Amino acid sequence: MAQSTDKSLSNQSGANFRSELNTILAAIASNNSGSSEPSGTKVAFEPFVDTSATPAVYKLRNSSNNGYITIGPVQTNFGLAALSGATFTGDITLNAQSDVRFADSDSSNYVALQAPATVSSNVTFTLPAADGTANQALKTDASGNLGFASFLLATETTNGQVVTGGVRGAITTLTDASTIAIDMDDNNNFKVTLGGSRTLGNPTNVVEGQTGFIEVIQDGTGNRTLAFSSNFRFVGGTAPTVTATASAKTVLAYAVLSDEKIMITAHLDVKAAS
Repeated sequence: MAQSTDKSLSNQSGANFRSELNTILAAIASNNSGSSEPSGTKVAFEPFVDTSATPAVYKLRNSSNNGYITIGPVQTNFGLAALSGATFTGDITLNAQSDVRFADSDSSNYVALQAPATVSSNVTFTLPAADGTANQALKTDASGNLGFASFLLATETTNGQVVTGGVRGAITTLTDASTIAIDMDDNNNFKVTLGGSRTLGNPTNVVEGQTGFIEVIQDGTGNRTLAFSSNFRFVGGTAPTVTATASAKTVLAYAVLSDEKIMITAHLDVKAAS
């Protein structure tokens, strides 16, 4: 370990000159190593090995010559990550929505993970400790802890599926119009409040086997009628007449038949027992 107060040789006798030169050369050779910063005159980009730390830390004087920049510990790669791989002991932050990219076998394409454009508050997802079973998917406990769980797939065709919890179909509100449109991809169950005499239009995205109901509600005026478009079918071939009383409910249970026509069974004037 050696340091010198400056790197300038003054005019002096041979022995003194040689002694000062050896001090300067020793400081250069040891990268100004010492337990504290070199004293005296400093210059920009001057190296300094700080031996007060274990392992010693390599530092470099900044371009403004007013402080040292820490490069890293004096060990393999100065503690920096090697291209061949590295182990990190602290957090890693990728700024500005930068990706973590996983390249394929010839590195021609990759799969990337990135944060959303806006994150309202910090969130950490903790991965499960072990793999799940076939067809399981990740779920969260709403506290960032991820785990594997089994779900009933929308395309599941295996017989004898058992669902141990309640299965609830949401109810989609239809837009009241002269012809009321239904997209059966939206839901199984629907409701609409009649603001006038209407026609229930032929649904779109109809697939045989779908079942559900359409809750038809009279507005505060009542006496609204509901006609049916050509793809609806009825028991005995007679379309029902919805209950006309103001605010009354008629529930139309439906099932899509093999020819993708919709069979309707009407439950009129649905209300509490009197």
